[in-house]
Amino acid sequence: MRKTLFYLFVVISFLSFGSAEAKQKHPFRVENDTILHICSNLSEMDCWSFSAYVNNIDDCIYFIFPYWHLKNIVIDEGVDSVYLDMDLISAKRLSIPSSLKTLYFPVVPPGLKEVRLSLKNPYMRWENNALYNQDKTCLYFILPNEGDSVLQIPETVKQVWNLPTIYYSKDIDNLRDLPSKCWEDFRERYLKYLRYSKIVFPKQCERYPEHIPSCDSLIIQSEHCPKLSEYDVERSSYLYCLSDSFVTHLFMNDSWNRIRGYKDIIDRGKIYCPNYDVRKRDTSWMRESYRLTCILDNGDTLVGVDTIPSGRYIESAKIEGIADENVERRKEDDVYRFYIPTYDTVYRLPLEVYVKQKKTKSDPESKWSDYGEVKDSVLTIREDVDSLPNLHGSFRKVIIPKRTCYLECSIKCDSAFIYSDSLETLSRYGSNEIDANYYYVENEEPYLSLRCSLIESKSTEVYCPHADISKRNMEWQQNLKPIWMDRNGKVTDLTYHPLTYRTYLKVVVDGMRFNYNLYVFDCQRDRYLRGGVSQHEFINDGKTADLEYAVWTYDTLLPIQHKDTVRLVKRDGSPWGVGYERKECVLYYVPKGETRESILESGKQPLLIWRSGDTIPRRYLKRLAFGFILENEDCNLSGSMYYKVIYLNKRNYLDVCYKEKFLVVNKKDGPYSGIMKIPNWYKEFWFSDLQEFYPDRGHLPMHFYIGK
Repeated sequence: MRKTLFYLFVVISFLSFGSAEAKQKHPFRVENDTILHICSNLSEMDCWSFSAYVNNIDDCIYFIFPYWHLKNIVIDEGVDSVYLDMDLISAKRLSIPSSLKTLYFPVVPPGLKEVRLSLKNPYMRWENNALYNQDKTCLYFILPNEGDSVLQIPETVKQVWNLPTIYYSKDIDNLRDLPSKCWEDFRERYLKYLRYSKIVFPKQCERYPEHIPSCDSLIIQSEHCPKLSEYDVERSSYLYCLSDSFVTHLFMNDSWNRIRGYKDIIDRGKIYCPNYDVRKRDTSWMRESYRLTCILDNGDTLVGVDTIPSGRYIESAKIEGIADENVERRKEDDVYRFYIPTYDTVYRLPLEVYVKQKKTKSDPESKWSDYGEVKDSVLTIREDVDSLPNLHGSFRKVIIPKRTCYLECSIKCDSAFIYSDSLETLSRYGSNEIDANYYYVENEEPYLSLRCSLIESKSTEVYCPHADISKRNMEWQQNLKPIWMDRNGKVTDLTYHPLTYRTYLKVVVDGMRFNYNLYVFDCQRDRYLRGGVSQHEFINDGKTADLEYAVWTYDTLLPIQHKDTVRLVKRDGSPWGVGYERKECVLYYVPKGETRESILESGKQPLLIWRSGDTIPRRYLKRLAFGFILENEDCNLSGSMYYKVIYLNKRNYLDVCYKEKFLVVNKKDGPYSGIMKIPNWYKEFWFSDLQEFYPDRGHLPMHFYIGK
């Protein structure tokens, strides 16, 4: 029985490993640092995962895996389709097995000089530096050649997948500093664009490449409409094309570009199409007048109108005598215009519908004299006016009567006398806005709201004859001591090690019922931290933060005698110093029982840090976290990180995985601990697309080796 089970286990294992080996899931394998093996079928998405990372901070390109030094590309036997979109700039040789059926290079490696096609391959043929399918109806690519003047596609070809557009200069072999070179500088030094005197596509051609090289004459003999853009045509000095559908498509796009106000891209005089005939334009709909029906977004149907209300838009429109599908409408600023595209051009109809705008702040229909009297720069509002509309003005003096209860106006003046007994709020900014240097406010409620809005103003005076200063709580000024607590509710003496650029602390005062009456002033930064918030934000830029306090009571701020000083320290307890700017992203080890925060806050245990290019011992792989080394050499937390990983295993297979799949967060630490578990069978790995959500910024790729 045991023997039977043993043999059964051996057979199952053999079948399992055998099938795994036959159907290799890793897309690449590296051999001798110069050969890239393609081990499995590749899609566009596979190559996108391995693509170069573009750093948007300094516009430099950094390659995650050093593809540039690979000289040979070997497609392994068993692979039947490859989409290869990578910057293999040093590749000189390509080996194609007997199993390969399709091969697509969006950009053929310009340094490629030799293609070795297996003699047993029944699907492809190599002829005159070009790779075709066996019956020569499909052209996969042609090797670039600076000396070629005319590019003539063979008559049998129906599909053209790629044409050479660039080539690299000979000194590319001496390139060693590509990762630190600006991409534009690299293109100028090592890239040259090919330009042909003539490119000829045959009559049977149905599929055209994504990019057409620059040329003096582009000849398209096929009547099948190619999917070329106007920019492909722009790179050609002259275009001959039998397909009038393609030519009219270009002209139509050119017409729309002119309507949008873009510069002309297509020079119609340099395009010749023997089948092009302007008599094919449909003009049967043309007449002297048109009847327009507009249906608005709220369902209203308007007939023969030239304006619609503000805030509404046209959901659909019908023009009598013209099919709905032939009418296109475009909103340009606040005007709807209507167009009829036909054959090669766009006609504009003599119809316009304007969006009626709301009254602006300088409404010409209203004026100050409608609501009061202006004399010697003194505005006196009439006694019967209960509200002021959206008017703007500047005066020496403004008088608001008792009945006025609503102010939508914006007034600037030296002094304001407000006698209203129905205004509940009054502010220097926002609604009910009166900006003055001196206020006389008859009633208590608007007086108190105005005083509160002017808390930062030191030059404005406010007087209220009915204010009662005995309502001020003078006891709050005596013996009040603010108590600061961290995010865990632990009391702090404001000496702490900042883990991020901003630290949030909560302050309470014993005996004060509403803590929003407490104001904290940051003296060095000339700002106050608003009262009433649950946590106060401190910027850890290295400056000493001296804090002063005040209590808002009734109509004034009473200063508190107590003062505090925020003292920042490093992880080892030494003074923080200046320099929060981040120098580099690193990995650090988080021991069991610790969190990212606790290990950085504690100075007892040594902090193990690895920079990009370092070797990480295998025993530390299960508890790693991202951190940042600052200018003052301290280590701080990272925010929530997004990344993908390219890794090389012990057998030199290269693959890519994402944060959510392989780099599993340790469950015991919680789903948001930020602690990673790197598989111990990695040989080396690269962090790609490294981005931090808080704050949202990108970081340079990182590369690590795995040690014993």
